[in-house]
Formats: sequence, structure tokens, C-alpha cells
Amino acid sequence: MLQADKQVLLAGVKRSALELRQKELDFNVERYTNLATQASVIAGFSFESLVELEVPEGTHWALAGMYFIFGSCAMALALYCLVVASFACVFGHRLALQGPHGSLEIAVSILIAHRQHIFSVGGLSLVCLVLAAVLMSWIKMGAAAGVVTLIFLIFAAATFHRMVHMARVFEIKDIDLVTGAVRIADPSSRGAGVDLARLNPGSRKVAPAVATPPQPKQERYQPLLDEEEAPKKKRSSGLGWFSPKSSQDEGSSSTAYPQGGGMPGRHPPGSAAGSEGGGGGGGGAMITHEGHLYKKGDGTSALGTGNVFRRRYFVLKDGRLFYFKTWEDYGSGGKATNLKEPIEMHRYEAKILDAHDGPNRFDLVPTDNPLERKWELQAATPSDLADWLDVLQQTRTAALARHGLTEGRSLEAPVLRN
Repeated sequence: MLQADKQVLLAGVKRSALELRQKELDFNVERYTNLATQASVIAGFSFESLVELEVPEGTHWALAGMYFIFGSCAMALALYCLVVASFACVFGHRLALQGPHGSLEIAVSILIAHRQHIFSVGGLSLVCLVLAAVLMSWIKMGAAAGVVTLIFLIFAAATFHRMVHMARVFEIKDIDLVTGAVRIADPSSRGAGVDLARLNPGSRKVAPAVATPPQPKQERYQPLLDEEEAPKKKRSSGLGWFSPKSSQDEGSSSTAYPQGGGMPGRHPPGSAAGSEGGGGGGGGAMITHEGHLYKKGDGTSALGTGNVFRRRYFVLKDGRLFYFKTWEDYGSGGKATNLKEPIEMHRYEAKILDAHDGPNRFDLVPTDNPLERKWELQAATPSDLADWLDVLQQTRTAALARHGLTEGRSLEAPVLRN
């Protein structure tokens, strides 16, 4: 009952934080929409000027050519701005609404990252339109166009000066900028904050921590932690398929992390991952890690989709790698898809692939028998790729030491899979 009430509380907190993020998304979408409207006006003016202007006979070819060049540039840049801004609004909203966990923050970040580029293109299209108007006056009015040119130059200088002045008046320093991220301080994390909008109430994402000596068990309230910072807690659900017997057979009943073996910059406070003792067998402690990866099928699907990368939830525990179809399957205590044949890390080595094979791609290559299956995996981001490669390498080293093996020497011949 308490667990259910806690989940409801965290879900309500996250919902309130996401409402603020939604306001930030609406603000950026509105700016893009306004820019698209102005770009459509500029494109209309440019098209009209290119179609309706009749160049008088005797006009110098360079003057007429420059006019059509600037007019075409104004139209092309305005259309580019119109299309990209509209595309960003439509797909940004779609990502925020229908995307996976954290998609709202991703949509806001993308809109902010591309904002300066698109607004610069819109401003450049306006400059080209003004230059085309100046050249039009020289084509139509001859020497009298000098007065028109002077007017446009004064207009350009005054506009630039006023824009710079207003930018300074309305400037918000980076340190004072308020975003939709709602952060709370965690006293146990040395001043680190947690973004409530990114909080995943049911997340079991694990980051390694430095191993510590065994401490007396104490019941404490669990602080609100970001899904990227949540420490590993001993759970009674979701791990039913890890029997105590199997852990003892492997020589370790802990989820401790090797001293200094964690990923840099990711040592969450109060982690229970290293508080239950080290691993047995003289091989050091084993790492526990969880997260989403994309897995390529083995090509045996009857529907012809066996070679497609699909998103799966992977759990690394006691030197073995398991995967579930979804995180919900794992969180509800379901069985791993490869429960009967887990990926034994002392038999596999993680190798990163070149960029032309796909972004963030790596393989788990069998080291004992080349006829065994090669697991083709892909991380969502370069950061996730670095994290997985780090923990898999550490796990393999510890697993080899625990089994009394070294690189290139196996305990027994592997069983070939059909």
C-alpha cells in the first residue's frame, strides 16, 4: 500500500513538473509559428516582385542580374524558413506527446537548439528582400533611385541599431535564465539537483558507485532521484527470476561495484549497490546495470523481421546479461526472454563498430566459439554507448577472474545453439 501511494505521489509531482515543461514547449512553438507566418509574407513579396517586374530595355545586365539573384535568394530563404519552422512545430509536438519517457525534454531541447539557425535564415531573407527592392528602384527610376537607396540605408541602420538596443534591454543572462526544469536539492548528493520533469517513478536505472564496507541495515526514506541518478535498491519484485541459489552458484550474492570501477561522474549518493559485500571466488565484485538497448534479431522470424533492431530492456547481473521485451515486463517481475540462455559475459567481449555500420553500434562477440551467436546491439546515445561498454568490460574482467580464467582461455566448450 505504501509503495502504491508513493508511486501516486511521484506521478503527481512529475505531472506538475511536465505542465511547466509544456508551457516552455508552447512558447517555442509559438515563436516558430510567428516566424513561419512572416516568412510566408516575405516569400509572397519576393515571388510577386520576380514575376511582375518588367526590366526596361537598355538596363545593364549586371543590375538586372543582381536584382533577380537577391529576389530569388529572398524567396528561397523565406520558403526554407517556412518549411523548417512548420516541420519543427508539427513533429516537435508529436514527439512531446507520443514519444517515450523524456521525449518532452528532448522536443524542447531540439526546438531551442535550432532556433538561432532558423531565425538567422529568416533575417537573411529579409535582408535579401531589401537589397532586391533597392536594385528595383535603380532599374525603374534611374539616377533618382539614389534617394530611395538612401532611405533604405537609413532604414537598415536604424533597424539594426534598435534591434541591438532591444536585445541588450531584454537580455537574460544564462545564470538567471528560467527554464521548465523543476529541480530540487538532494542533501545527500552534495548539492546536486533532480529535475522532476525527468523523474521516472518506476525506473530501475542503475549507475555504479564505489564499493563500501558492509553497513548495518537501516530503514530510510528513499529521496526523489532522477532516473539517471537512481541508485540500485534491493527489491522484492522484478527479480523473481534471479533465484538465491543461482547467485550462490555464481559465487556472489551482492551487487557491489569494484573500487574505483564506476563510470566517471556518476556516483549517486546513498547507493545500496556496494553496501552488501564483495563478490566471492577471489574475482572481485560484480556490476549491476540496467537500461534500454536496441537488439537485432537472429534472422529466424517467420514474418521476415528477424534482422530488424528492436528496443529491449537489458539487465546485467552476476556476470550475465538478460533482456526483456519492455521495461514493464521487468518491473512487474516477469521472466527474461533469454532466461534459459543468458549471455555469459566471460564468454563474450564487447566490440564497438565503425560509424558506417550505424550510430552507437557495438557487438557482443563470442570468444570461445565463433559459431555461437553474435549479439548485435545499438545504444540510443553516445553517452549510453560509453556507459554500456564500460560496465560490460568491467563485468567481463571480473567474471573471468571469478571463474579462474584469463583472456583467450575458456572454462569449458560452449554449447552450440541451433
